Amino acid sequence: MARLVIAAGLLMAVVSHPSPATAASESGMGDDVLTGVDGSDQDGGSVNVVPDPTVAVVAQQSPPDGIYDTLAACESNSHWAANTGNGYYGGLQEDLVFWRRYGGLAYAPRPDLAGRGAQITVAQRGQAAQGWAAWPNCSRRLGLQ
Repeated sequence: MARLVIAAGLLMAVVSHPSPATAASESGMGDDVLTGVDGSDQDGGSVNVVPDPTVAVVAQQSPPDGIYDTLAACESNSHWAANTGNGYYGGLQEDLVFWRRYGGLAYAPRPDLAGRGAQITVAQRGQAAQGWAAWPNCSRRLGLQ
């Protein structure tokens, strides 16, 4: 039996694989294995799996970089060096308070002066702390809220 689980913006599938020992046990419960949509097993360090095949708990993980590329396409037409004078900078249109608060000054004085990877790293930190609220219009448009 396979189920799709969306947690922290990640699409995962939970597949029940009963082991021989478990199948013979009195409980009759299978071993749940969390797999990516491509069928690959996920490392156990990032997943908590419970024996009940109707429940899967996935640890908080940062969304993959690709979601930030999609967000940047909405925010700035993927222009990572954007500085239009509106108080928001870079591909993800981060303001200077956000940039400073989540460690951006380690990379550059403003987001538009940092590379794509630095902007995504800062965005991941901010998203982990406050969710998608930093990008209210595009996150809503993209179904991230």
